[in-house]
Amino acid sequence: MYTPTGVRLTTHREPELTMRFHFVGIGGAGMSALARWLRQKGVAVSGSDWVESPTLNALRALEVDAYAPHDAQRMGQPDWLVVSDAIHPDNLEVIEAQRREIPIWRRSQLLGWLLRDYKVIAVAGTHGKSTTTAMTAAILEAAGYDPVVFIGADVPLPEPWQGNVRLGRGEWAVVEACEAYESFLDLQPYIALITNIEPDHLDYHGSFEKLLKSFVKFAQRVPPDGYLIACGDNHGVREMAKMLHGVGGHERPPILYGLGAQNDLVAEIRERTPTYTEFRVHSSHWHLEAEPSVRIPYLGDQNVQNALGAIGIALLMQIPFGTAVEALVQFRGVKRRQEMIGEAMGITVVDDYAHHPTEIRAALSALRQRFPNRRLVVVYQPHLYSRTRDQLHGLIDSLSTADFVVITDIYPAREQPIPGVSAALIADGLLERETPPTLYVPIKEQIPQRLLPHLRPNDVVVVMGAGDIEKIEPILLRRLEAQGQARRLTVAVLMGGDSPERDVSLLSGLRVMQALDPEKYYTVAVDPALFKGKGEFWGLQELLTRERPDVAFIALHGKHGEDGAVQGLLELLGIPYTGSGVLPSALAMNKHAAKIVFREAGLATPEGMLVSDGEEDTLERIRRRLRLPLMVKPNQGGSTLGATRVFSWDNLPCAVRKALAYDETALVEELIEGVEVSVPVLGRREPQALPPVEIMPKSGYYDFQAKYVPGATEEIVPARLPSKMLHLLQETAIAAHLALGCRGMSRVDMIVRETTPYVLEVNTVPGLTPTSLLPRSAESAGIRFAELIERILRDTLEGV
Repeated sequence: MYTPTGVRLTTHREPELTMRFHFVGIGGAGMSALARWLRQKGVAVSGSDWVESPTLNALRALEVDAYAPHDAQRMGQPDWLVVSDAIHPDNLEVIEAQRREIPIWRRSQLLGWLLRDYKVIAVAGTHGKSTTTAMTAAILEAAGYDPVVFIGADVPLPEPWQGNVRLGRGEWAVVEACEAYESFLDLQPYIALITNIEPDHLDYHGSFEKLLKSFVKFAQRVPPDGYLIACGDNHGVREMAKMLHGVGGHERPPILYGLGAQNDLVAEIRERTPTYTEFRVHSSHWHLEAEPSVRIPYLGDQNVQNALGAIGIALLMQIPFGTAVEALVQFRGVKRRQEMIGEAMGITVVDDYAHHPTEIRAALSALRQRFPNRRLVVVYQPHLYSRTRDQLHGLIDSLSTADFVVITDIYPAREQPIPGVSAALIADGLLERETPPTLYVPIKEQIPQRLLPHLRPNDVVVVMGAGDIEKIEPILLRRLEAQGQARRLTVAVLMGGDSPERDVSLLSGLRVMQALDPEKYYTVAVDPALFKGKGEFWGLQELLTRERPDVAFIALHGKHGEDGAVQGLLELLGIPYTGSGVLPSALAMNKHAAKIVFREAGLATPEGMLVSDGEEDTLERIRRRLRLPLMVKPNQGGSTLGATRVFSWDNLPCAVRKALAYDETALVEELIEGVEVSVPVLGRREPQALPPVEIMPKSGYYDFQAKYVPGATEEIVPARLPSKMLHLLQETAIAAHLALGCRGMSRVDMIVRETTPYVLEVNTVPGLTPTSLLPRSAESAGIRFAELIERILRDTLEGV
């Protein structure tokens, strides 16, 4: 006997509660629940998982030796190993246990063994089993049975509930029984309920017929004096009942419930509203007085079926009908089932576990009932490669009933990728239809940033899937709150870095932090040159592991700061940031590439060539192609570091050598002499050019010291040029800004010779020091520095 992944299991032996149990994969919901139960019984428990989690911390509080990652040396001397179905034979702890001949069970074996002395109610089915299990448990709890309960979802109730487990003291146990890998065959139910049977988990069962046979085996585990109850509305259940009858059936035939009149227990829906569903119950199996009405505070036909199944179990146990109904009225559901997460900017965020086409249709139908006349925006994460392959057309059809869809990559769980299977297939199928509008965002952390521009007030965003897609919900709400400035925002100011412009960047970043209103913003200094934070600075580790900031203000200059590198990192992390995106930043930083774009846009730019060495043949090519005087500078650099003006061919080798000390390539271009100007550009949707700044260095050359030493350069705003030329400069700056695809802010450096402005370069992260040109130009336009920083920040938040 083996687990689905191939771990050999122990049979024909049983443990004792005096033994120590070690759980491999203890962080899982089902595994941690069993660990809690064993601890309640006073049993010694240890366990490991892939990574640290809040679950491991909670188990440690119960004196469980829980740790991560898996470690054969640390597991000590357990008497019995329990593995989750996700654990593979090459796990180090499994290998060590086999070497020591320690018995190994899968989770379901241990659960069945622990339940051997209980009267078990097992709820199985493709959909709805978590909710039906929880409803049944609520009824038994209300009737005073004090049951033990195991569910595949958390129940938001106080002690004796502990998330997905209720450790009661009664003789009854209510258990969610899963058909995946036939784990439900380790149970011995007195009452078995089957909600529905549809093609799923075919990666294991192989075909729908084999899945039906598995359910027949489950039904056969009910003893002769026990009961089988199932939803007769479902085709799969009816087929299973025929197969069960064909192999000898059961002493008691299945009791069928549902909305159809052919069932033994029938719910007739009378009213659907945004806050409740009302139905009348009648039965050919039980005598019910006056066909009572039931009003439940949850929506959708599937929840009526779930409630009716739980009522059927109550009637089998002779629990008063009124007690059952009152328990259902008070029942508030389980986590991740149409769960309201929050609201911001008039947009509601709902979480739902639906991952199968039938579940998606049912969830969206219920949400239409709850939110009439509102757009349903579905963010869907497919679960398993095999399910995506087998249910592809159903997923496309069910998701097409939404008003807007975002598809992200498949959550693999226990599976390896299957060639030719991708979440993009779902997106493609939706995009081939006229509606709904669809986005494909492979990295889930990027969803909030990609989705926000498409949202409208009154939208309902349904985050849907059985993987980890719920992790984006707090990020999405924080982004919405940030747009509306509903709270104090966290701003990560990125500064320093590893470029030669580090010192200038630190000055810019600290000035930005000083300018931000502390009542509106909480600022964090981040230096990407540090792996781990130091002093008041975060490093990369803190940026990656701590709670994501609402927005990043990039004040990094030079390499890795304005060449697209840090922008790419922030894109991966899903953090909005100021300034241009990855490609525009990379183009602007690469001066030679930018010149090609400028020429394509019809803008004048100095003749130049790119070189990667200072060999004589390279120098000769420069002499043949270009005319003196020249400007030689690092192709990807800033602040004029490594730049040299060349008036004599004798000085060329040294100038090239100097530039190559700062970068792998050097740009050699003809030096245009004239009026040097710089034009800042602000804004995303409609960029606006600020007044041109005329640059008059007292040394005659605008080098590093002339840029940053106070008083070394006279900056005249606006430039002393005719109004027609000033207007042309602003038009040229916007054209260069747009040609590269810049956004938010930039500074376009130009030389005016006679009547022609020559574009030298575009700086996507302009300096923000007291002597920098962007703040000077903004000030002349009546924009104070604090207002400028606020404007850049707000522009970023409104653009996502």
